[in-house]
Amino acid sequence: MRAILILLDGLRPDLVCRMPRLAALAAAGTGFANARSVFPSETRVATSSLVTGCRPAAHGLTANTIFDAGLAPERLLKTSTVADLRLLAAGTPSPLQKPGLGEILAAAGRRFAVVSAGSPGQTFLAHPQAEALGGFRWNAADTDGAAALWLMERLGPAPAASIPNIPRLHHAVRALTTVVLPELRPDIALLWLPEPDISFHYRGLDAPETRLTLAAADAAVGQVLDWRDAQPDRADIAVLVLSDHGHVSGSLKLDLAAELRRGGFAAAAGLAPGIEVVVAPAAAPGLWLRKPTLAPTLAAFLAAQPWAGPLLVRNPGLLPSALPLACLDAAHPRSADLVLCFAGAEGLDQYGLPGHAPFDTPDVPEGGGMHGGLHRRELATVLIAEGGPFRRGATVQAACDLTDIAPTLLHLLGLRAEGMDGRILAEGWDATADMPPVTERLKLPRGFWLDMAQQGHRRYPTALTRA
Repeated sequence: MRAILILLDGLRPDLVCRMPRLAALAAAGTGFANARSVFPSETRVATSSLVTGCRPAAHGLTANTIFDAGLAPERLLKTSTVADLRLLAAGTPSPLQKPGLGEILAAAGRRFAVVSAGSPGQTFLAHPQAEALGGFRWNAADTDGAAALWLMERLGPAPAASIPNIPRLHHAVRALTTVVLPELRPDIALLWLPEPDISFHYRGLDAPETRLTLAAADAAVGQVLDWRDAQPDRADIAVLVLSDHGHVSGSLKLDLAAELRRGGFAAAAGLAPGIEVVVAPAAAPGLWLRKPTLAPTLAAFLAAQPWAGPLLVRNPGLLPSALPLACLDAAHPRSADLVLCFAGAEGLDQYGLPGHAPFDTPDVPEGGGMHGGLHRRELATVLIAEGGPFRRGATVQAACDLTDIAPTLLHLLGLRAEGMDGRILAEGWDATADMPPVTERLKLPRGFWLDMAQQGHRRYPTALTRA
Protein backbone atom coordinates (compact mmCIF):
# COMPACT_ATOMS: atom_id res chain seq x y z
CA MET A 1 0.00 0.00 0.00
CA ARG A 2 1.24 3.46 -0.98
CA ALA A 3 -0.52 6.80 -1.01
CA ILE A 4 -0.13 9.98 -3.06
CA LEU A 5 -1.71 13.16 -1.69
CA ILE A 6 -2.36 15.93 -4.21
CA LEU A 7 -3.24 19.16 -2.45
CA LEU A 8 -4.76 21.89 -4.59
CA ASP A 9 -4.41 24.94 -2.39
CA GLY A 10 -7.69 26.74 -1.77
CA LEU A 11 -9.90 24.74 -4.14
CA ARG A 12 -13.61 25.16 -3.38
CA PRO A 13 -15.66 21.95 -3.65
CA ASP A 14 -18.29 23.67 -5.81
CA LEU A 15 -15.66 24.31 -8.50
CA VAL A 16 -14.64 20.67 -8.97
CA CYS A 17 -17.31 20.43 -11.67
CA ARG A 18 -15.10 22.68 -13.83
CA MET A 19 -12.23 20.17 -13.67
CA PRO A 20 -13.01 17.09 -15.83
CA ARG A 21 -10.26 14.77 -14.59
CA LEU A 22 -10.93 15.58 -10.96
CA ALA A 23 -14.69 15.28 -11.40
CA ALA A 24 -14.21 11.88 -13.03
CA LEU A 25 -11.98 10.82 -10.15
CA ALA A 26 -14.65 11.86 -7.67
CA ALA A 27 -17.23 9.80 -9.54
CA ALA A 28 -14.94 6.78 -9.71
CA GLY A 29 -13.69 6.85 -6.12
CA THR A 30 -14.92 8.06 -2.75
CA GLY A 31 -15.90 11.67 -2.22
CA PHE A 32 -16.23 13.10 1.28
CA ALA A 33 -19.15 15.51 1.02
CA ASN A 34 -18.70 17.01 4.48
CA ALA A 35 -14.94 17.56 4.53
CA ARG A 36 -13.79 20.68 6.37
CA SER A 37 -10.68 22.71 7.18
CA VAL A 38 -9.56 23.65 10.68
CA PHE A 39 -9.74 27.06 12.37
CA PRO A 40 -8.22 29.38 11.45
CA SER A 41 -8.67 28.17 7.87
CA GLU A 42 -5.19 29.28 6.82
CA THR A 43 -2.59 27.39 4.82
CA ARG A 44 0.20 26.87 7.36
CA VAL A 45 -2.29 25.98 10.08
CA ALA A 46 -3.87 23.50 7.67
CA THR A 47 -0.49 22.03 6.68
CA SER A 48 0.38 21.45 10.32
CA SER A 49 -3.01 19.87 11.00
CA LEU A 50 -2.77 17.64 7.94
CA VAL A 51 0.60 16.12 8.81
CA THR A 52 0.18 15.89 12.59
CA GLY A 53 -3.45 14.75 12.65
CA CYS A 54 -4.01 17.43 15.30
CA ARG A 55 -5.72 20.79 15.56
CA PRO A 56 -3.85 23.97 16.55
CA ALA A 57 -4.45 23.53 20.29
CA ALA A 58 -2.19 20.47 20.11
CA HIS A 59 0.37 21.23 17.39
CA GLY A 60 0.79 24.91 18.28
CA LEU A 61 0.89 26.51 14.82
CA THR A 62 -2.04 28.77 15.57
CA ALA A 63 -2.12 31.16 12.59
CA ASN A 64 -0.29 32.13 9.43
CA THR A 65 0.94 35.21 11.31
CA ILE A 66 1.87 34.98 14.99
CA PHE A 67 2.99 37.48 17.61
CA ASP A 68 5.36 36.36 20.36
CA ALA A 69 6.60 39.12 22.65
CA GLY A 70 9.33 36.87 23.99
CA LEU A 71 10.78 36.08 20.56
CA ALA A 72 10.18 39.22 18.49
CA PRO A 73 8.36 41.97 20.41
CA GLU A 74 8.82 44.52 17.66
CA ARG A 75 7.17 42.59 14.82
CA LEU A 76 4.94 39.74 13.68
CA LEU A 77 6.30 36.29 12.84
CA LYS A 78 5.54 35.22 9.26
CA THR A 79 5.15 31.46 9.01
CA SER A 80 5.60 31.61 5.24
CA THR A 81 9.35 31.95 5.94
CA VAL A 82 11.59 29.20 7.26
CA ALA A 83 13.62 31.74 9.25
CA ASP A 84 10.62 32.76 11.35
CA LEU A 85 9.57 29.15 11.81
CA ARG A 86 13.03 28.31 13.15
CA LEU A 87 12.73 31.28 15.49
CA LEU A 88 9.38 29.95 16.65
CA ALA A 89 10.94 26.52 17.23
CA ALA A 90 13.24 28.17 19.81
CA GLY A 91 16.12 25.74 19.33
CA THR A 92 14.01 22.58 19.04
CA PRO A 93 13.92 20.47 15.86
CA SER A 94 10.43 21.64 14.88
CA PRO A 95 8.04 24.54 15.50
CA LEU A 96 5.29 21.93 15.78
CA GLN A 97 4.60 20.40 19.16
CA LYS A 98 3.33 17.13 17.74
CA PRO A 99 5.14 14.69 15.43
CA GLY A 100 4.15 14.74 11.79
CA LEU A 101 3.91 12.03 9.16
CA GLY A 102 7.61 12.41 8.39
CA GLU A 103 8.69 11.61 11.94
CA ILE A 104 6.15 8.82 12.43
CA LEU A 105 6.98 7.09 9.16
CA ALA A 106 10.73 7.40 9.73
CA ALA A 107 10.40 5.76 13.15
CA ALA A 108 8.66 2.83 11.45
CA GLY A 109 11.28 2.54 8.71
CA ARG A 110 9.02 4.14 6.10
CA ARG A 111 9.47 7.25 3.98
CA PHE A 112 7.53 10.47 3.51
CA ALA A 113 8.28 12.76 0.55
CA VAL A 114 7.11 16.34 0.10
CA VAL A 115 7.17 18.13 -3.26
CA SER A 116 5.76 21.63 -3.08
CA ALA A 117 5.37 24.80 -5.09
CA GLY A 118 3.77 26.51 -2.09
CA SER A 119 5.63 28.85 0.25
CA PRO A 120 8.93 27.73 1.82
CA GLY A 121 7.28 27.88 5.24
CA GLN A 122 4.41 25.64 4.18
CA THR A 123 6.86 23.09 2.81
CA PHE A 124 9.02 23.17 5.94
CA LEU A 125 5.99 22.55 8.17
CA ALA A 126 5.01 19.54 6.07
CA HIS A 127 8.25 17.77 7.06
CA PRO A 128 10.34 19.84 9.50
CA GLN A 129 12.94 17.14 10.18
CA ALA A 130 13.33 15.78 6.66
CA GLU A 131 17.11 16.19 6.51
CA ALA A 132 17.78 14.72 9.94
CA LEU A 133 15.53 11.71 9.33
CA GLY A 134 16.61 10.89 5.79
CA GLY A 135 13.28 11.99 4.34
CA PHE A 136 12.65 14.18 1.32
CA ARG A 137 11.39 17.76 1.25
CA TRP A 138 11.64 20.08 -1.75
CA ASN A 139 10.19 23.51 -2.44
CA ALA A 140 10.20 25.21 -5.83
CA ALA A 141 11.99 28.23 -4.31
CA ASP A 142 14.88 26.12 -2.95
CA THR A 143 18.28 26.78 -4.51
CA ASP A 144 20.52 24.91 -2.09
CA GLY A 145 20.35 21.76 -0.01
CA ALA A 146 20.62 18.16 -1.16
CA ALA A 147 17.04 17.87 -2.44
CA ALA A 148 17.20 21.10 -4.44
CA LEU A 149 20.57 20.28 -5.99
CA TRP A 150 19.47 16.76 -6.87
CA LEU A 151 16.32 17.91 -8.66
CA MET A 152 18.11 20.84 -10.29
CA GLU A 153 20.64 18.43 -11.74
CA ARG A 154 17.85 16.25 -13.11
CA LEU A 155 15.30 18.84 -14.22
CA GLY A 156 17.06 22.20 -14.28
CA PRO A 157 16.07 25.18 -12.13
CA ALA A 158 12.47 25.74 -11.17
CA PRO A 159 10.67 28.60 -12.93
CA ALA A 160 10.30 31.91 -11.15
CA ALA A 161 7.14 32.51 -9.14
CA SER A 162 4.35 34.16 -11.11
CA ILE A 163 0.65 35.00 -11.04
CA PRO A 164 -0.84 32.65 -12.09
CA ASN A 165 1.80 30.26 -10.80
CA ILE A 166 1.25 27.68 -13.52
CA PRO A 167 4.93 27.21 -14.55
CA ARG A 168 5.92 26.24 -11.00
CA LEU A 169 2.88 23.99 -10.75
CA HIS A 170 3.99 22.09 -13.87
CA HIS A 171 7.57 21.85 -12.60
CA ALA A 172 6.45 20.39 -9.27
CA VAL A 173 4.32 17.75 -11.01
CA ARG A 174 7.25 16.84 -13.24
CA ALA A 175 9.54 16.53 -10.21
CA LEU A 176 7.09 14.20 -8.52
CA THR A 177 6.22 11.94 -11.44
CA THR A 178 9.59 11.69 -13.21
CA VAL A 179 11.98 11.63 -10.25
CA VAL A 180 10.56 11.39 -6.74
CA LEU A 181 7.89 8.71 -7.18
CA PRO A 182 9.84 6.33 -9.43
CA GLU A 183 13.21 6.68 -7.73
CA LEU A 184 12.43 7.25 -4.04
CA ARG A 185 9.20 5.20 -3.92
CA PRO A 186 7.89 6.92 -0.78
CA ASP A 187 5.19 5.22 1.25
CA ILE A 188 3.34 8.53 1.34
CA ALA A 189 4.02 11.41 -1.04
CA LEU A 190 2.56 14.89 -0.69
CA LEU A 191 2.35 17.09 -3.79
CA TRP A 192 1.37 20.62 -2.74
CA LEU A 193 0.27 22.85 -5.63
CA PRO A 194 -0.19 26.62 -5.11
CA GLU A 195 -3.08 26.97 -7.50
CA PRO A 196 -5.88 27.90 -7.59
CA ASP A 197 -5.15 29.73 -4.30
CA ILE A 198 -2.77 32.33 -5.75
CA SER A 199 -5.07 33.19 -8.63
CA PHE A 200 -8.10 33.24 -6.33
CA HIS A 201 -6.33 35.80 -4.13
CA TYR A 202 -4.87 38.10 -6.75
CA ARG A 203 -7.17 37.70 -9.76
CA GLY A 204 -10.52 36.64 -8.27
CA LEU A 205 -12.51 33.44 -7.96
CA ASP A 206 -13.72 33.34 -11.55
CA ALA A 207 -11.42 35.64 -13.49
CA PRO A 208 -10.20 34.42 -16.91
CA GLU A 209 -6.70 33.72 -15.55
CA THR A 210 -8.20 31.79 -12.67
CA ARG A 211 -10.04 29.53 -15.08
CA LEU A 212 -6.70 28.76 -16.68
CA THR A 213 -5.28 27.75 -13.31
CA LEU A 214 -8.20 25.40 -12.67
CA ALA A 215 -7.46 23.74 -16.00
CA ALA A 216 -3.76 23.51 -15.12
CA ALA A 217 -4.52 22.03 -11.71
CA ASP A 218 -6.86 19.52 -13.33
CA ALA A 219 -4.16 18.54 -15.82
CA ALA A 220 -1.75 18.08 -12.91
CA VAL A 221 -4.15 15.65 -11.26
CA GLY A 222 -4.38 13.81 -14.55
CA GLN A 223 -0.60 13.51 -14.88
CA VAL A 224 -0.29 11.95 -11.44
CA LEU A 225 -3.16 9.56 -12.16
CA ASP A 226 -1.57 8.57 -15.46
CA TRP A 227 1.69 7.81 -13.65
CA ARG A 228 -0.13 5.75 -11.01
CA ASP A 229 -2.14 3.83 -13.58
CA ALA A 230 1.05 2.84 -15.44
CA GLN A 231 2.59 1.16 -12.38
CA PRO A 232 2.53 -2.62 -11.89
CA ASP A 233 1.28 -2.12 -8.31
CA ARG A 234 -1.31 0.48 -9.31
CA ALA A 235 -4.09 -1.34 -7.46
CA ASP A 236 -2.22 -0.73 -4.21
CA ILE A 237 -1.55 2.98 -4.77
CA ALA A 238 -4.26 5.23 -3.37
CA VAL A 239 -4.55 8.79 -4.67
CA LEU A 240 -6.15 11.41 -2.45
CA VAL A 241 -6.95 14.86 -3.85
CA LEU A 242 -7.77 17.50 -1.28
CA SER A 243 -7.72 21.19 -0.51
CA ASP A 244 -6.59 22.87 2.68
CA HIS A 245 -9.40 25.44 2.84
CA GLY A 246 -11.91 27.13 0.60
CA HIS A 247 -12.38 30.79 -0.38
CA VAL A 248 -14.84 33.65 -0.30
CA SER A 249 -14.61 36.85 -2.28
CA GLY A 250 -13.21 39.74 -0.27
CA SER A 251 -16.03 42.25 -0.46
CA LEU A 252 -14.58 44.97 1.78
CA LYS A 253 -10.88 45.55 2.33
CA LEU A 254 -10.06 46.90 5.78
CA ASP A 255 -7.02 47.94 7.78
CA LEU A 256 -8.06 46.72 11.21
CA ALA A 257 -5.19 48.42 13.04
CA ALA A 258 -6.14 51.74 11.42
CA GLU A 259 -9.80 51.20 12.33
CA LEU A 260 -8.79 50.56 15.93
CA ARG A 261 -6.64 53.70 15.98
CA ARG A 262 -9.63 55.70 14.74
CA GLY A 263 -11.54 54.23 17.66
CA GLY A 264 -8.93 55.52 20.10
CA PHE A 265 -6.85 52.36 20.55
CA ALA A 266 -3.08 52.39 20.07
CA ALA A 267 -2.78 49.50 17.60
CA ALA A 268 0.14 48.32 15.47
CA ALA A 269 1.93 45.23 14.14
CA GLY A 270 4.39 45.12 17.06
CA LEU A 271 4.57 46.00 20.73
CA ALA A 272 6.41 49.32 20.54
CA PRO A 273 6.25 51.72 23.51
CA GLY A 274 2.72 53.05 23.92
CA ILE A 275 1.09 50.32 21.83
CA GLU A 276 -1.94 48.69 23.47
CA VAL A 277 -3.00 46.18 20.80
CA VAL A 278 -0.91 44.12 18.39
CA VAL A 279 -2.87 43.23 15.24
CA ALA A 280 -2.02 40.40 12.84
CA PRO A 281 -3.82 41.19 9.55
CA ALA A 282 -5.86 38.27 8.20
CA ALA A 283 -9.36 37.15 7.30
CA ALA A 284 -9.61 36.31 11.02
CA PRO A 285 -7.16 38.79 12.59
CA GLY A 286 -5.45 38.00 15.88
CA LEU A 287 -5.34 40.66 18.60
CA TRP A 288 -2.78 40.59 21.43
CA LEU A 289 -3.45 42.97 24.33
CA ARG A 290 -0.81 44.64 26.50
CA LYS A 291 -3.39 44.84 29.30
CA PRO A 292 -6.17 42.21 29.51
CA THR A 293 -8.48 44.79 31.07
CA LEU A 294 -8.76 46.44 27.65
CA ALA A 295 -10.79 43.51 26.27
CA PRO A 296 -14.33 44.70 27.21
CA THR A 297 -13.77 48.19 25.80
CA LEU A 298 -12.26 46.79 22.62
CA ALA A 299 -15.12 44.32 22.25
CA ALA A 300 -17.70 47.09 22.66
CA PHE A 301 -16.04 49.15 19.92
CA LEU A 302 -15.94 46.19 17.52
CA ALA A 303 -19.55 45.27 18.27
CA ALA A 304 -20.59 48.67 16.92
CA GLN A 305 -18.89 48.13 13.55
CA PRO A 306 -21.05 46.68 10.74
CA TRP A 307 -18.11 44.72 9.32
CA ALA A 308 -17.23 42.99 12.59
CA GLY A 309 -18.44 39.52 13.43
CA PRO A 310 -18.02 37.66 16.71
CA LEU A 311 -14.88 37.65 18.82
CA LEU A 312 -13.19 34.44 19.91
CA VAL A 313 -11.15 34.43 23.11
CA ARG A 314 -8.18 32.37 24.31
CA ASN A 315 -8.87 32.92 28.01
CA PRO A 316 -12.65 32.91 28.63
CA GLY A 317 -12.18 34.99 31.77
CA LEU A 318 -10.95 37.84 29.58
CA LEU A 319 -14.30 38.22 27.82
CA PRO A 320 -17.00 35.86 29.13
CA SER A 321 -19.44 36.74 26.33
CA ALA A 322 -17.07 35.58 23.57
CA LEU A 323 -16.78 32.06 22.16
CA PRO A 324 -13.71 30.33 23.62
CA LEU A 325 -11.11 29.27 21.07
CA ALA A 326 -11.08 25.97 22.95
CA CYS A 327 -14.47 25.18 21.38
CA LEU A 328 -12.62 24.96 18.07
CA ASP A 329 -9.53 23.22 19.49
CA ALA A 330 -7.63 26.42 18.66
CA ALA A 331 -6.59 27.66 22.12
CA HIS A 332 -2.83 27.48 22.72
CA PRO A 333 -0.27 29.71 24.48
CA ARG A 334 0.72 31.00 21.01
CA SER A 335 -2.89 31.97 20.19
CA ALA A 336 -3.95 35.59 20.14
CA ASP A 337 -5.84 36.92 23.15
CA LEU A 338 -8.75 37.69 20.84
CA VAL A 339 -9.53 36.62 17.28
CA LEU A 340 -12.00 38.64 15.22
CA CYS A 341 -14.26 36.97 12.69
CA PHE A 342 -15.57 39.33 10.05
CA ALA A 343 -19.28 39.55 9.23
CA GLY A 344 -19.48 37.52 6.03
CA ALA A 345 -22.58 36.85 3.97
CA GLU A 346 -24.04 33.94 2.03
CA GLY A 347 -25.06 36.03 -0.98
CA LEU A 348 -23.51 36.00 -4.44
CA ASP A 349 -20.22 37.71 -5.21
CA GLN A 350 -19.33 39.64 -8.37
CA TYR A 351 -19.02 36.34 -10.28
CA GLY A 352 -22.31 34.90 -9.12
CA LEU A 353 -20.58 32.53 -6.70
CA PRO A 354 -21.93 32.27 -3.15
CA GLY A 355 -19.98 33.75 -0.25
CA HIS A 356 -18.24 37.04 0.47
CA ALA A 357 -16.75 38.74 3.51
CA PRO A 358 -14.64 41.69 4.67
CA PHE A 359 -10.93 41.05 5.17
CA ASP A 360 -7.68 42.62 6.33
CA THR A 361 -4.78 41.55 4.12
CA PRO A 362 -2.61 44.34 2.68
CA ASP A 363 -1.46 42.65 -0.53
CA VAL A 364 -4.78 41.13 -1.68
CA PRO A 365 -6.99 43.45 -3.76
CA GLU A 366 -10.63 44.08 -2.93
CA GLY A 367 -12.65 41.45 -4.77
CA GLY A 368 -9.87 38.89 -4.47
CA GLY A 369 -10.41 35.56 -2.78
CA MET A 370 -9.83 35.24 0.97
CA HIS A 371 -9.93 32.59 3.67
CA GLY A 372 -9.10 32.11 7.32
CA GLY A 373 -12.46 32.56 8.99
CA LEU A 374 -15.52 30.45 9.69
CA HIS A 375 -17.63 31.16 6.60
CA ARG A 376 -18.96 27.90 5.19
CA ARG A 377 -17.13 28.55 1.90
CA GLU A 378 -13.84 29.03 3.76
CA LEU A 379 -14.26 25.84 5.79
CA ALA A 380 -15.54 23.51 3.06
CA THR A 381 -12.74 21.50 1.45
CA VAL A 382 -12.27 18.93 -1.27
CA LEU A 383 -11.45 15.37 -0.23
CA ILE A 384 -11.53 12.60 -2.82
CA ALA A 385 -9.89 9.18 -2.41
CA GLU A 386 -9.48 6.60 -5.16
CA GLY A 387 -7.58 3.34 -5.38
CA GLY A 388 -6.32 0.97 -2.73
CA PRO A 389 -9.13 0.03 -0.32
CA PHE A 390 -11.35 3.03 -1.01
CA ARG A 391 -14.86 2.40 -2.28
CA ARG A 392 -15.76 3.02 -5.89
CA GLY A 393 -18.51 5.44 -6.82
CA ALA A 394 -19.26 6.36 -3.22
CA THR A 395 -20.13 9.58 -1.43
CA VAL A 396 -19.43 9.71 2.29
CA GLN A 397 -21.84 11.76 4.39
CA ALA A 398 -19.90 11.59 7.67
CA ALA A 399 -18.17 14.79 8.74
CA CYS A 400 -14.38 14.94 8.67
CA ASP A 401 -11.54 17.43 8.51
CA LEU A 402 -7.84 17.63 7.68
CA THR A 403 -6.81 16.01 10.96
CA ASP A 404 -8.52 12.75 9.99
CA ILE A 405 -6.30 12.10 6.99
CA ALA A 406 -3.01 11.23 8.73
CA PRO A 407 -4.51 8.64 11.11
CA THR A 408 -6.40 7.11 8.18
CA LEU A 409 -3.26 6.73 6.07
CA LEU A 410 -1.24 5.36 8.97
CA HIS A 411 -3.98 2.81 9.64
CA LEU A 412 -3.87 1.67 6.03
CA LEU A 413 -0.09 1.23 6.34
CA GLY A 414 -0.56 -0.88 9.45
CA LEU A 415 0.81 1.80 11.78
CA ARG A 416 -0.72 3.25 14.93
CA ALA A 417 -1.67 6.92 15.11
CA GLU A 418 -1.09 7.67 18.77
CA GLY A 419 -1.86 11.09 20.23
CA MET A 420 -3.73 12.41 17.20
CA ASP A 421 -7.00 14.35 17.35
CA GLY A 422 -8.20 12.84 14.09
CA ARG A 423 -10.19 9.69 13.58
CA ILE A 424 -9.81 6.85 11.07
CA LEU A 425 -12.12 7.41 8.11
CA ALA A 426 -13.31 3.80 7.94
CA GLU A 427 -16.38 4.92 5.99
CA GLY A 428 -14.03 5.36 3.04
CA TRP A 429 -13.89 1.57 2.60
CA ASP A 430 -16.78 0.37 4.78
CA ALA A 431 -20.20 1.65 3.78
CA THR A 432 -21.74 0.45 7.03
CA ALA A 433 -19.50 2.87 8.96
CA ASP A 434 -20.94 5.92 7.20
CA MET A 435 -23.47 7.92 9.17
CA PRO A 436 -24.51 11.56 8.68
CA PRO A 437 -23.35 13.87 11.45
CA VAL A 438 -25.50 15.21 14.24
CA THR A 439 -25.82 18.96 13.79
CA GLU A 440 -26.05 21.68 16.42
CA ARG A 441 -26.04 25.48 16.51
CA LEU A 442 -24.14 27.59 19.00
CA LYS A 443 -25.72 30.98 19.68
CA LEU A 444 -23.22 33.84 19.68
CA PRO A 445 -23.69 37.53 20.51
CA ARG A 446 -25.28 39.98 18.05
CA GLY A 447 -27.34 37.43 16.15
CA PHE A 448 -24.49 35.20 14.97
CA TRP A 449 -24.67 31.42 15.02
CA LEU A 450 -21.95 28.80 14.66
CA ASP A 451 -23.10 25.58 13.04
CA MET A 452 -21.31 22.44 14.22
CA ALA A 453 -21.33 18.82 13.07
CA GLN A 454 -20.84 16.03 15.61
CA GLN A 455 -19.35 12.75 14.39
CA GLY A 456 -18.84 10.35 17.26
CA HIS A 457 -16.64 12.12 19.81
CA ARG A 458 -15.52 14.80 17.34
CA ARG A 459 -17.05 18.21 16.64
CA TYR A 460 -16.46 20.05 13.38
CA PRO A 461 -17.31 23.72 12.75
CA THR A 462 -19.22 24.06 9.49
CA ALA A 463 -20.45 27.65 9.15
CA LEU A 464 -20.69 31.01 10.87
CA THR A 465 -24.01 32.60 9.95
CA ARG A 466 -26.13 35.55 11.02
CA ALA A 467 -29.86 35.59 11.66
